[in-house]
Amino acid sequence: MKSAIINQFGEPDVFEMADIQTPIINSDQILIKVNTVSINPIDWKQRKGNHKFILGSPFPIVLGYDACGEVVEVGDEIDKFKKGDIVFGVLDNKYGGAMAEYAVGHEKCFALKPGNISTQEAAAFPMVSLTSLQAFRDKANLKPGQTILINGASGGVGHIAMQIARIMGVKIIAVASSKSKGFVKQFNPDSFVDYNEQDVLNLDKKVDVFFDVAGNYTFPKTKHLLKTKGIYLNLNYLNSLTKMPVNKFHQLFSKGKKAKTLVMKHNNSDLGMIAQWINEGELKIKIDRTFHLDQISEAHEYAQKGHSKGKNIVVIDNPPQNKKTHGQ
Repeated sequence: MKSAIINQFGEPDVFEMADIQTPIINSDQILIKVNTVSINPIDWKQRKGNHKFILGSPFPIVLGYDACGEVVEVGDEIDKFKKGDIVFGVLDNKYGGAMAEYAVGHEKCFALKPGNISTQEAAAFPMVSLTSLQAFRDKANLKPGQTILINGASGGVGHIAMQIARIMGVKIIAVASSKSKGFVKQFNPDSFVDYNEQDVLNLDKKVDVFFDVAGNYTFPKTKHLLKTKGIYLNLNYLNSLTKMPVNKFHQLFSKGKKAKTLVMKHNNSDLGMIAQWINEGELKIKIDRTFHLDQISEAHEYAQKGHSKGKNIVVIDNPPQNKKTHGQ
């Protein structure tokens, strides 16, 4: 099968186009013919080798976790999906494996694609949506009427986080640059802060959650902005582990305030909830740029600059027609 591989860690130009073996599924997995993949920060960080001490260096490596495609083979233990279904989800293999014509994953990774969106849009949803939902529900325990500050509101996670916070009945302070103000405003935050014009650390408002999507603050620097029992939430798990001793110390004198991080969990029930919100028009994705597989180096170079408004996607194949999706 055609795929984009890396044989060493490095900059975007390390990608090579190659013909490699199609994955073989186990009895509890499904094989999909990939239509579209989306790029998340974890992809270009792994390309650079940031996780090599945890995941190793099993070259050639196929990157990419978010995918949408058609089920072409199912294992004997699979009961949620059948051949011909159009699914979207986050792969659970080491390094993912989505940047190829075919990809494999366990049943928990997928849900039926919502019927009211394209396969390209569907591929952009999974990781950012699961991350935001699980962060707010499981880590922050957000309640209606509470206030969240989202630092990095214009990116892939940020613009979905605003919408899920709105679904949960939470008040939103969105932080981004003035260039992104128009983009962010369409998601109706309660207030907007241009970080070039106003120092976020000098805000005169207290929040229940400081959601640091951009990752350029710390718990010690932001804890004064948190209400009693407020939470500083950062998505950089490895970085948060190194700062845990400092955070633990500051928590001792912070009136119940805490620093937390998140590792997204594969959960098709959560993905099904996201599909329902999409079908109901409550959740929408914004695509910044679209690339093709042979433009993978350009796609990574653009994505890692960190100025995207929404998600960036890579098209592998033409979308299948007249197949079963969620809501049909």
